[in-house]
Amino acid sequence: MKQGYGNVERENPLFDQRGLCLSELIIAAAVGTVLLAGSLEALNLVHAQAVQQQRSMAGQQEMRAGLEVLEQEVRTASATAITTAASDRLEFSANIHALETTTTATVAPGQTVVPVQDGGGWGQGKSVRICGAGGCESHRLAQTGQRLQLVLSEPVTGPFPAGASVEVMNRVAYYTRADDEGRLRLMRMIDGGAGVLIGDLHAVQLSYWDDRGRVTAVTGSVARVVIEIEPMDSRGKAVREVTVRS
Repeated sequence: MKQGYGNVERENPLFDQRGLCLSELIIAAAVGTVLLAGSLEALNLVHAQAVQQQRSMAGQQEMRAGLEVLEQEVRTASATAITTAASDRLEFSANIHALETTTTATVAPGQTVVPVQDGGGWGQGKSVRICGAGGCESHRLAQTGQRLQLVLSEPVTGPFPAGASVEVMNRVAYYTRADDEGRLRLMRMIDGGAGVLIGDLHAVQLSYWDDRGRVTAVTGSVARVVIEIEPMDSRGKAVREVTVRS
């Protein structure tokens, strides 16, 4: 009888050959599941932190690059070329791509073809400024510039000697616009073509100062432009002070 009972115990599925019962296996599996879930949660947390850090770094790089572009272009403007100086918008004319040349012969009043050293590739419809001893005139190109000449859409009114300067004048605007989620974006527009310069912003403030260090709203007296940008996250406010051409 004892031998028969022993055989039943050895064949019982609740026990394995090492003495582990099924309930212990179930408990061990449950503990393993809990540990695995904890490990996955920790992994997800680390991944989320890494993604957030990457976004923050990308945002910082975007802000630095955008502010560098803004500073470089504002420096090319003169006070007399500023047309709008508002807290959320700055507009001016400037030769931001340094496209310039000189006339190679005298340009008479009423002339639309201007002989130059090199005007190749200057875009049709671009605004150009011709300056000589008697002053400056602004005109638009009737067609894409050629290497040795520029064709204007209207004739010049005054004479210009050989050696007069000719340069492209771009229409530049910086302004703010909110996206669908209410976050501000600093926009950049060149000759009518606009794009986002810096996104995900909480606030943007532009202020203007004269050469005596006083706040001014008169465009012709602007000597410095101060840009304050506050991002949506906690990266802190970025402030840039740019001196315009006198």
